[in-house]
Amino acid sequence: MATISSSNGLFLRVAFLFALAYFCFIDVSKILESSYFLFFTHAMNLPGLLLSKTSAQVGIFGLLFLLLALHDLVPLVENNKAYFNSVVPIRLMVFFVLTAMSYLWESNLYVHNNVVFTYSFVEVWINFVVLGALREEKNNDMARFHPIEAEEELEDTDPILTDTNEIEQLLEVTSAEESQ
Repeated sequence: MATISSSNGLFLRVAFLFALAYFCFIDVSKILESSYFLFFTHAMNLPGLLLSKTSAQVGIFGLLFLLLALHDLVPLVENNKAYFNSVVPIRLMVFFVLTAMSYLWESNLYVHNNVVFTYSFVEVWINFVVLGALREEKNNDMARFHPIEAEEELEDTDPILTDTNEIEQLLEVTSAEESQ
């Protein structure tokens, strides 16, 4: 069974943030007027946000996305799993709360709009995938580095397997019961 590794999920997030930064610097309307984006906006019944191509806020958001991508790229290249094990659950919780707020808080149009909801939703999905992969890799590492301790515990706690004569007697009794 092929699953997404945490590194691949994190590279997906970095590529997503670089793409957002690129479109913020080039033309943000390519994202905002995309048919998928508009379909998702109408399906969730969210108000649309319109930004001009020359808006200063778009440039600031482009820099923000660029810095967020670099902030994850450096520990990812260094294979710093401890960093991601600590930051991904917090990031997931924050974006989950932001996604819920952006959908439910209808009186505040700064938060309740299609851009905030869609970005937060994608972040929740990516971070959920990364968190699952990190936990699976952590469990596999624990099983790989500590198999001997688990086998020793089984041998010490199982009194039936200590004497071969007892095993033979047990097999004879069970085979006699099955034949009756």
